[in-house]
Parts: sequence; C-alpha cells; structure tokens
Amino acid sequence: MVPVIILRFIYNYIEYYLVTIYLSTHTVFLYGNNMLILEGIEEFVKVVEKGSFSAAAKSMGLSKSHMSKHVKKLETRLGVSLIHRTTRTLNLTNQGQEFFLKCQTILQEFEEARASLVNETTDPRGHIRLTVAGAFGEDFLSPIIAAFLQDYPDVSIDITFTNRRVDLHEEQFDLAIRSGSVEKNTSQGEKLFSHALVTAASRAYLETHGTPRNFTELKGHNCLCGTLPNWRFLVNGNLREIAVKGSWHSNNGRALVHAAISGLGIIQVPDFYVTDSLASGQLVEILPEDRVENNCFWAVYPKSHHVPRKVQMLVEYMQAKLSTYKTTI
Repeated sequence: MVPVIILRFIYNYIEYYLVTIYLSTHTVFLYGNNMLILEGIEEFVKVVEKGSFSAAAKSMGLSKSHMSKHVKKLETRLGVSLIHRTTRTLNLTNQGQEFFLKCQTILQEFEEARASLVNETTDPRGHIRLTVAGAFGEDFLSPIIAAFLQDYPDVSIDITFTNRRVDLHEEQFDLAIRSGSVEKNTSQGEKLFSHALVTAASRAYLETHGTPRNFTELKGHNCLCGTLPNWRFLVNGNLREIAVKGSWHSNNGRALVHAAISGLGIIQVPDFYVTDSLASGQLVEILPEDRVENNCFWAVYPKSHHVPRKVQMLVEYMQAKLSTYKTTI
C-alpha cells in the first residue's frame, strides 16, 4: 500500500508543474480552493494518443460522453481551446499541442513514480515508438530489439524505418537512432555505437581509372554520393573534408555498395555496409590510412527533463549488445 502522504505529494507536484506551463502567458482559472486540478487531463492525453474520443473512451473503459465532457471542462478551466473538433477530424490547436506534450510527460512520470513505490518497476512496461534508418537498423538493431521484447514481454515497440529526419516531438516518437550530430536545441542523446567510414571501389574501376593516392585526387573520380555533401578523412591527425560529385546519388547505403561493386565509381560508407564485400574482394579499400574511425550512432530523445525508464532500459540493452559486435563489424 502506497502511503497517502506520498501520493498527495506527487499529486501536488504535478498540479504545480501544470500551473507553471501557462502561468506566464495565460490567465489562471480559480477552481474552488485550487488553481488547477487534474480532472480531464488524463482524458485529454488519451484522446490525442488514440486519435478520437471513441477510441480513447474504449481504451479507458469509459463512455464517449464522459471523455468529451471532461475535456471540455478542462478547456474551460484553462481558458483556452485545446482541440479543434469536426464531425470527421480532431486536431490540436497550437496551445493544445504544447499542453499535450508536457501533460503526456508528466503523466508518464506520475505512473513511474507510483509504480516505483509499489515495486512494480523491476521490469519495464508500456509502448515505445522508435525511428531508425538503413542497414544498421535492419541488420543490427532489429534482432537486438526482438531479443529485448523476448526478455521484457510487458513492452511493445513500434519501429519506423525512414531516412527522413523526423521531428520527435511533432510525430510523438520516444527514441530515434541517428548518425552524425545531435540537434541540441530540440533533442538530447547519448552515444550508442561507434563505426569507421570506409572509402572503397571495385578492382575493375581502379584498373580503369587509377587509384587515388590522397583524398584531394577524389575530385577527378566518379564518387557515388550518399546523404552527406562532403566526405571525411583523418589526415595526419587532422579531420579534413572534401566535396565530391558523381553520376549516382542515393540515400540508401546498400544501393551505393551495389553500384560500386558493379564498377560505377567510388563510395564512402559506414564499415558495416562493406564488411562482406571487402572480405570477398568485390571491393578494395582506398586510403585506409586516412579513414575516420570514431563516427557515432546516437540514441536521441525528445528534449525534456525526463527519459522514461522503459526507453532508457532499451538503450542500455542495445549498448550492451552492440559492444559485443565491435570485433566482428
């Protein structure tokens, strides 16, 4: 049994936090002896998550009229419109979007605080939305995530594979796996895995066009380009970049590798794309002494003061499993 005084403290904390969201820019509606109460907030969050009042009501075991009534009362107390309603669609207002994201985080914190008090957080639980791109996600992360779900059956995961750089807040993702840098103004992250950048071509291409002796000679070659405008090299301990161009451009690493194997040109890709083709002799590494070793994949979260425990445990699980791959990639 959770001590009543502790639950009261948590309740008051959430109540205070929600007030501060609108205190500076909105009129606070007095309700009895409290500035703001939690009634309607859980209903509001659930309606947005499910996309309709009917679906939200079903998930909570309540009536549609109950959901509508409590969300309307919440809007009245706040003095703002949170949702645009039509007969067919439901869209958040700008104020509603801001309020939803913060309320969603707060309710998650409340549930985790409550669960921790009754010893329910030994194992993670709940749903995680994850976005990742490329062969790294398909070949390495997918089996790790499947193993995570085997170990923690109370978790469900929705994986979206896309090369598009999604807005984690806007599209309600809990986690993204990205290479390169972290956009610190909108997200926060931690290092997941390091890899090298390998520059390579087929023997046939090199026999016909010659082998570059340094990175500046790449300007005279057909460089098959990916999503990055410049290729990177570590020359005498200094990071150098060069703008390259060629007849092939793709945001898919496997497509670049196939084009290089066919003799079309030179590529620069993460090492795990070309491990097998280098070993078989289909490709030959160029300028191996200048390769950049410590490129990072990052686990990126929406920027907030709290990362849900289930998400943190998934990231730690991936880090542990990927550390065993470094000798084989």
